[in-house]
Amino acid sequence: MQTQYLNVQGIAKVTDFAQSFYYLACSNCKRATNAYGDGDFWCNYCAKKVPALTKIKFNIQIADATGSIEAAIFSEVAAEAYGITSADAIDEKLVLPVLHKLGKPRKCIITLKAYMHSYAGRNQIKFNVHSMSAEDIAELINRSEELLALPPNTPNKKSKTNEPGSTSSTSAPTTKETPNSPGNNN
Repeated sequence: MQTQYLNVQGIAKVTDFAQSFYYLACSNCKRATNAYGDGDFWCNYCAKKVPALTKIKFNIQIADATGSIEAAIFSEVAAEAYGITSADAIDEKLVLPVLHKLGKPRKCIITLKAYMHSYAGRNQIKFNVHSMSAEDIAELINRSEELLALPPNTPNKKSKTNEPGSTSSTSAPTTKETPNSPGNNN
């Protein structure tokens, strides 16, 4: 199956704070492991005893007017979009500030990588965040106010300006007389 990339514009934020925000990976092949601690372990993929690396992985919710989906973010995108390193994710002193940063809604344009995941005979489409260009919502509000600024009012061609001795055609609405109106003497 060919890899599919989708672009989504929406609000991204972490909604599940009970999830794990990092995993241990092989320092040689970079695949996830079941190793405990950060010491050496035996990698089943590359068949070597190597040290474990801490890598970031967490799920975010991306919502727009049509609904919401969940997607996984890995180390490179987390560092670029949120400024978070794997050391930040495991440092007990930094966990709360990092979670606070991740929980703030961010308007983003996100490129998702879609793939088919099969487990126990069931197929499911999953998404990984390939890239994320986040914009600060306050910055968007300021920019939208600039874009919506209207030019000063100028008289249109049909209305006359109020000059001494002239009357304005826009000062009072005109009424159309009907055959039964009191001003009509037929």
